Order: sequence, then structure tokens, then C-alpha cells
Amino acid sequence: MNNSLPIGIFDSGLGGLTVLKELQHLLPNESFIYVGDTAHVPYGNKSKDAVIRYSNKITSFLASHNVKLIVIACNTASSVAKNQLQEKFKFPIIDVITPLYDHLCRYEKNTINKVGIIGTYNTINSQSYNKIIYKYDKNLKIISKACPLFVPIIEEGFHNHNIARSVCQEYLSDFNSEKVDLLVLGCTHYPIMTDTIKQVLINNISIVDSALTTAEYVKKFIIKNQLDNQTTTHNSTQILVTDKAPQFKEFAQKILLSNQLNIKAINL
Repeated sequence: MNNSLPIGIFDSGLGGLTVLKELQHLLPNESFIYVGDTAHVPYGNKSKDAVIRYSNKITSFLASHNVKLIVIACNTASSVAKNQLQEKFKFPIIDVITPLYDHLCRYEKNTINKVGIIGTYNTINSQSYNKIIYKYDKNLKIISKACPLFVPIIEEGFHNHNIARSVCQEYLSDFNSEKVDLLVLGCTHYPIMTDTIKQVLINNISIVDSALTTAEYVKKFIIKNQLDNQTTTHNSTQILVTDKAPQFKEFAQKILLSNQLNIKAINL
């Protein structure tokens, strides 16, 4: 395989840009093609069949652009579509849930007693994170909560608004009363709202950012499998959307810290 081929990334909307940002930081020599399925956001309240259908179309599109691997930068798609995609396509497909195991292995045993998980309905109901956590330590207590309003709040730009704080207080109070040690942000949109989430949580709860853990996992994977691009020439980032939502470019510029983004709409 040509190591200079791009890495494909997709999400239901703009949340996966948090993964792209971390990947750009950790893998500056790599090229990326990002697809935000803004025509169908959010995935969290869609049927399993719909999410698999959307994910399959996007993966086929990225495959036609000769990517060397794909990152499913969406927790919902990771939890319900990853296995089907891996069976159909021959290149590596990395989800955003599996990397949590590597992150947990950094902690000494018995230093974690309770883990909180927040995500969409589909992600929480799949119990995909529970399986990873119990693989690390079957004795851990898990408290999970679906937070369906977070994605639309973030997509509408209200992540630092009083609306977001009120919703956070409603959703996250159980994690404070249960005194969880870690809170896993089980949706790649959620890091955008980290500051507001921190305002509501008690100070000794550590936040696990799935965007960062995924980027670290991808870097380790491509180096181990000798897929890393050794050159610095012609590396680029393409950002594509299935519906050119007005606020997407503004958010992308803020998340990726760049005013030079070329965002194109595609039909899938």
C-alpha cells in the first residue's frame, strides 16, 4: 500500500472534527479526507439500519478515493456499523470506542472504581463501552446516561450557553452523586462542550476525551503496521459535507483553528 494515501474519517456532522484535529496534531505528515454527514445528523436517534446504510455509503465513497484506512469518528456508527463495514471492506477500519481499553490500561489497578459514560441513545443501548470497560476490569461499576440533547445543542452553537449548562445539570447530576472516577465522553461532539461539562461536574472526576484516545490509537496503529507517511510533501486535508449547513464552516474554523478551510458539498 502507498503510505502517502490519505486517512478517511467520517461522522454524522461536525463532532468528528475533534478527532480530525487531534489526528492532524499527532500525525502532521498525513493527509485526510473528512466526510460530515450533515444531511442526516444526528445519528443518535436514527434506527440501526439507517446508521448502517449511511455508514456504508460514506465508506464506499471514501474507498473510491483510495484511503489507506478509515476512522469512524462517530460513536453511534462505531457501536452499530463497525462490524458490518469491517466485513465488507478490506482496508483497516478503526472505531472510536475500542481505543478506550488502551487508555484505561494507563491506570494502576484498583485506582478506578466507578466509570460514567455519556452518549447517544444508540451508543448507550449498544453497551459497546461496557464491553471494553469490563474487558479491562470486570469488577468496575458503570453508570451510563444517554444525553440526546447535547448534539443538537452543539450543532446549533449553544455549547457555552445557559441552555447547555441547564441540560448538563439535568443529565450529569447522577455522576456527581455516584462519585464516579472517570466520565467517558462517548460522542465525538461532546469535547466541544467540555468546558460546560466541567462546570457541572465535581472537580475530582476525570474526563476521558474519545477524540484524543482515538488519535493516539490511530498513531500507534499506523506506526506498528508501517502505514505512516514518511514524507511531508503533498499532505492535505479535504473536508466534505452531505449538506452545506451554514454554521458548519464557522464551527470547523474554530475547532481546527484555521480560516483556510475548503469545504465542499457532495451527494451520497
